[in-house]
Amino acid sequence: MTIDRNPSSNSRRELKRAVILAAGRGSRLVAHDELPKPLKPIAGVPLLVRILRTLQGEGIQEAVIVVGWRGDTIKRALLAEPSLALELIFVDNPRYDRSNGVSLLAAKEWIEEGEDVLLSMADHLYAPELVRRVRESDLRGACGLAVDRDIERCFDLDDATKVKLDGIRIADIGKEIDEYDAIDTGVFRVNSKLIHELEKVYETRGDASLSDGVRSLAVTGEFVTIDAGDARWIDVDTPEAHSRAEAMIRVWGDSLGDDPTTAVTIDPEALEQFAPSWVRAAQPYKEDHFELAAGRKGLARLMSNESPYGPSERVIAAIVEAARAGNVYPTSAKALREKLAERESVQPDGIVLGAGSTEMIDLIIRSFVAPGEEVLISVPTFSMYEARTRVVGGIPVLVPMTRTSEFDIPALLRAVTERTKVVFLCTPNNPTGNRIDEPSLRRILRLGLPTVIDEAYHELGDGVPSLARLIAEFPNAIVIRTFSKAFGLAGMRLGYAMSHPAVAKILGRAKVPWNVSTLTLAAAMAALDDIAEQDERLSAIRAGRSYLERELGRIPGISSMSSQGNYVLCDIHDTGFTGDWIVQQMLADGVFIRSLSVHHMDRGYVRVTVGTAEQNAKCVSSLRRIVTQGRRSNVARAATSDAE
Repeated sequence: MTIDRNPSSNSRRELKRAVILAAGRGSRLVAHDELPKPLKPIAGVPLLVRILRTLQGEGIQEAVIVVGWRGDTIKRALLAEPSLALELIFVDNPRYDRSNGVSLLAAKEWIEEGEDVLLSMADHLYAPELVRRVRESDLRGACGLAVDRDIERCFDLDDATKVKLDGIRIADIGKEIDEYDAIDTGVFRVNSKLIHELEKVYETRGDASLSDGVRSLAVTGEFVTIDAGDARWIDVDTPEAHSRAEAMIRVWGDSLGDDPTTAVTIDPEALEQFAPSWVRAAQPYKEDHFELAAGRKGLARLMSNESPYGPSERVIAAIVEAARAGNVYPTSAKALREKLAERESVQPDGIVLGAGSTEMIDLIIRSFVAPGEEVLISVPTFSMYEARTRVVGGIPVLVPMTRTSEFDIPALLRAVTERTKVVFLCTPNNPTGNRIDEPSLRRILRLGLPTVIDEAYHELGDGVPSLARLIAEFPNAIVIRTFSKAFGLAGMRLGYAMSHPAVAKILGRAKVPWNVSTLTLAAAMAALDDIAEQDERLSAIRAGRSYLERELGRIPGISSMSSQGNYVLCDIHDTGFTGDWIVQQMLADGVFIRSLSVHHMDRGYVRVTVGTAEQNAKCVSSLRRIVTQGRRSNVARAATSDAE
């Protein structure tokens, strides 16, 4: 006998119905109080749901599911599954403690004379190609079993059902046979002939397995094999097999790497399976406010702590000149690192450059933190510490500041565990604007943990010395800076870490090469040389900050906090409005400020970036008008309500 796999064969009988055996206990895979084996999740999706999705994707329109142990649980779960469009029919097998042939006999009324059905085990995961091979095989009235001739790829050979072949005929089948050429995949094409044979066996023995029926029909050549080819499959019958099945899904996706000859649509969302669980759980930084601001001409951008002043002519000239060498890779920036080292009185070998201090934060976390390890963060603060920790599978331990927005040193010390790997301290802190005092910092540094001192806003303060000098005493101290704030180069993306050379070597192992462009390096060198321009701009920003602290604090219901950064934090609780509402109202006025709900603060705070003198005045005027008019409207509404 030959098998015709030509889909145009007139004698081929279409497969539109599948019978799935899901009655057994599956005690080797699940405990008594767990979900039934067919509902055991594989990469988050119940095993039987995966099977049914594969079948419906290959044209099966109706699935007859034989249930037994905890059958009602299986029924409810499948009927509630929105992804299943095929018709589901449930058949109860009260004798589920017997062999699998008895389960098939329970569904015999659904296997009509002259028609074929696809038969599948509920615990065999397989690629769609296996279903196609079974559907496209014209067995000319015989029954067929899909077999895998690649024996070595069988995961659990000891427990597998082996098949001895005679051409395409089945010479023998069973778990215990010594000589075999293929493995039973758990997918069949059967008809009423198998039912008749199983009934004979059952009448004689009071039990019947599928292998019994296969052997009986194989003797007369009415049960043959279908080559599974390269289609991947696995019998998910043990915890070890379950782990392997999940790995197969991660590596090859839901279709197990199926490569059909016909066109298919690949779901891009399925690619998420390849990402580790901690990456899937991470939330990307929301950049909507940048897009919104960029699309509004003349908008006062007071929402992101940028400098209101663009690059100086000296910096622009350096960028243009550097662009002429844009065809070659950047250097290691030795000259820039030496200039920074001299400026900050640290060792050049201890300086690492990156695309903004954000990359330095990411680099430090990737260098020191493994999945399940902890990063200590004083909040509210810059959200990137927490976000980048989560991306590597680390656990952010968030320690709130005191009620007066001071670093809670005792609480930070209590939060340290054997899993703590890095501590982040922002000073001046974004968004509160205050610094950590040196004695408190020393208490943290004495722990010996890698401690990141984020001085992104250092140059904008009132002349307090940098804490970089502590690196000589504490090699675990890592001070990070940026050119985005004081130097006004946020769009050029340059940050740097100052550390002990031994720490810099560790960071260098994880840092990608050429991470800072030639244009950015040239801009930084020019900005450091443009001392007079820099001093003038910093003086203007400090003056603008003082103005905002004073004038915003005079608006009824608003308390402004003293700041050492280029921003002012405002407590607006007493206005009766939320930060989100205030932001939207001011945006309509052409002023964009920031609500602090994303910084582990409630909706009663807003942060205002220092802008130009004109922008600052516009901000104060807009906020005063909005708060005043809003209060009047509330009073009027209250009076109307009382009158009614």
